[in-house]
Amino acid sequence: MQRLLPREMVWLYPLAPLAAAPLLVEGLFAMPWKQALLQLAGICVPFASLSLTFHLLYLTVMPRLVQRVRSRAAETLLHVATITGVSVVMAAAVLPVKNLLCQHSSTLLDFSVTCIIISGVFVLPALAIQRLRNRSLAVERQAQAERQASLRAQLEALQARTHPHFLFNSLNLVATLISEDPELAERTLERLADLFRYALESSRVRLVPLQREVDMVRDYLAIQQVRFGKRLRASVELDARAAHVQVPPLLLQPLVENAILHGLASRQQVSVHVRVRFEDERVLLDVQDDGPGPGASAHRGSQTSVSDLHARVRLLYGEQGAFVLEPAPGGGCMARIALPAGHAA
Repeated sequence: MQRLLPREMVWLYPLAPLAAAPLLVEGLFAMPWKQALLQLAGICVPFASLSLTFHLLYLTVMPRLVQRVRSRAAETLLHVATITGVSVVMAAAVLPVKNLLCQHSSTLLDFSVTCIIISGVFVLPALAIQRLRNRSLAVERQAQAERQASLRAQLEALQARTHPHFLFNSLNLVATLISEDPELAERTLERLADLFRYALESSRVRLVPLQREVDMVRDYLAIQQVRFGKRLRASVELDARAAHVQVPPLLLQPLVENAILHGLASRQQVSVHVRVRFEDERVLLDVQDDGPGPGASAHRGSQTSVSDLHARVRLLYGEQGAFVLEPAPGGGCMARIALPAGHAA
């Protein structure tokens, strides 16, 4: 249910009668202090009773009644009738206390009119302000929902472009293994089944535990080591503190694949080291190779995997995420993804 009165009204309830007292009581500051305090109490008690009643009423009952109203005119009539009726009932209830404190008698009619005016002056503008706020919040929520839908569509498109590339290379690898070594192919097919399952699942899930992502990379590297033999040396390190951090699927695999392709394009051997660690409330995912380095590879790919990875990190994490591709110390290439330890935004 939508809020009908602004939260700030809570602060106005105790301050408003004190601010209005000089206008409601003639010669307030010229009175003896005891009499002035009684006059203030005679104003504050009725106002506190009215404000508390309206606050509870508009917090609990009125939102349900307003939801049933079909037109703006009917809603306005409902508010006016509520303000008038509650003011009259409360005036009758607190009039004896007011007369006792102020040491003079007011008629029920006069006091009821005063309560109606005071209540209307406070409640009606507050209702209008909160209505504008609710309308603004609704527009903002709609815009946010549209942005999120757009982001989801972009991410799905990026993942859709990643999967065929990954699956096509894997199928080529299966064909090669079957022709060269059927027994080894049988063991490798089990790993490939896990990789295919992971690739298919990644199109339906937004985040996976880092442990799952790293396990998939280990399987992928094991398959590639079967394919390239001694030409490929690989290692994987995972900080236990980062194992349960949720990350988008297929973050590491494109980087590992690129490291192998570029590293072996013009060399007989390449080393690929994957390291995932937890540092300063961030998770760092490093893929380092000792190949030719950024821009120096003989392999000329389409660069879509790198650009897609940039886009995925930016869309999911904004300024909190980062992806850099730079020369590694001692030669080669270092690809690093830095993500906040919490979930993606």
